[in-house]
Amino acid sequence: MINIENAFLSKLIIHRVGNKALGDSLMVTQQPVALNEQSLISVGESLLAPFGKEDLLYNFYHDTDVNLNQQYTACKKYFENPDDLFVENSAKAAGELFEKMLNPKFHGGEFWVAHFNGVVVDDEETQAIGYFLMDTRKHFVKLFSAEEKYALEVQSGTDPSGFLAGCLVCNTIPDQGYIVSSTGKSKSLDLRLWMDDFMVLKQNIDDFYKTQMAMRMCREFVMERVPENFEVTRPDQADMLLKSMEYFKENDHFAIQDYQKDVLQQPELRESFDHFAKSFSREQDLNMEEEFATNEKAVKKMARQFKSVIKLDTNFHVYVHGRREWIQRGFDEEQKLNFYKLFFEKED
Repeated sequence: MINIENAFLSKLIIHRVGNKALGDSLMVTQQPVALNEQSLISVGESLLAPFGKEDLLYNFYHDTDVNLNQQYTACKKYFENPDDLFVENSAKAAGELFEKMLNPKFHGGEFWVAHFNGVVVDDEETQAIGYFLMDTRKHFVKLFSAEEKYALEVQSGTDPSGFLAGCLVCNTIPDQGYIVSSTGKSKSLDLRLWMDDFMVLKQNIDDFYKTQMAMRMCREFVMERVPENFEVTRPDQADMLLKSMEYFKENDHFAIQDYQKDVLQQPELRESFDHFAKSFSREQDLNMEEEFATNEKAVKKMARQFKSVIKLDTNFHVYVHGRREWIQRGFDEEQKLNFYKLFFEKED
């Protein structure tokens, strides 16, 4: 995981990358931005802030050899000589992004390249290079006070934390494509260009990601595969979903055999899950049959998807938190309607 708590900005340069498809131009600057100490702190904190919310990490990727990934190679050369190659590296990156701007819907803007120190990855301090695309300017009001009155001036500027797309490339595990954090305005076309065509990233397979995928696999099995192949009531489904969530909360490792033992009581369910897990592994290009340590943060993040809710028409939602035996389902012949009978000890 990336820790940016004590990270700080040391260098910044800004270029202008227009949309090539619309006939816009590329403007490359030759000098880093001059910033005083307070500005370095303020701008650096704003640029880094969005990455504190990101848990998924990535690596540079290429189908045949990661050394053929342009940005990977550029970052590798840069980290070997950051003092001399900062301006040159940033200008090349700006030019390569400009060449990718072949869709009129892509947003051009200011392309910020920054160098950070004090970034910690898995308890190891390292340096990082950040790339940011800023596409919008905001209006802000500057106030002036003089004796008993105020005056104001409307100016426009850029919010460093509001970038369209950005990434932080950390100088660690270069042989595996570095550790990269990427974020931006979700679901934007520009973010997909950024990740898939410009940076060319693939998912970093760490415990956080594997925990998310294991929980997703178990949830899909309970909510989709089980009702397709077995006669099961919604309370039974809710109970399996609840037990699945309890399994991940109570165990610090995930193993298919242990999950089956704790959650899936019937042999036919266990056999079906075996087949489902193998199919899921192939589709996701992951080996879910290997035991691995679960990530507590991932478990908490996925918990919202494990709410056991029985939705009845548009009138009622029944939230199930346990005690499957206290729920009974039936059919009222006189009303010609289904019903649930709930038992409880006290009412709050």
